[in-house]
Amino acid sequence: MATGILRPTAYDPVRSISARRIGKKWAPLPAILAAFIVSGLMHDLIFYYMGILRPTLETTCFFLIHGVCLAVEIVMEKVLNGKFRLPRIVAGPAVIGFVGVTALWLFFLPILRFDIDVKVRRESADFVEFVKDLIRVANVRLFDGK
Repeated sequence: MATGILRPTAYDPVRSISARRIGKKWAPLPAILAAFIVSGLMHDLIFYYMGILRPTLETTCFFLIHGVCLAVEIVMEKVLNGKFRLPRIVAGPAVIGFVGVTALWLFFLPILRFDIDVKVRRESADFVEFVKDLIRVANVRLFDGK
């Protein structure tokens, strides 16, 4: 869903404009950054609607950092022409660690700030009560013959 929205609205237009300015080889870089920034802003907007708290742009920073890192990776790949790669045993844990640390720092803290855990628990308890009420009503109708 995100790709289907971000590609035609952010990535493709910026890549098209960038191709004319800096050439096709490097045009994906600003397009990637634009897509990540738009994604971050949209997440901040969603978090605002969920928590009704003033946006801090931490989530946008999370996406911006990841967009910059992806752009750097692409530049390094093009400059080094595929001659150097980190071994998977190093690259895998490094990526997972990087995503984990930045997610805890910039993505999950804003969610916790508006007490999502409390809201989820409350909603879950209300749902359980709703199901219990349904079962009670079904049992009454079943045994009363109605």
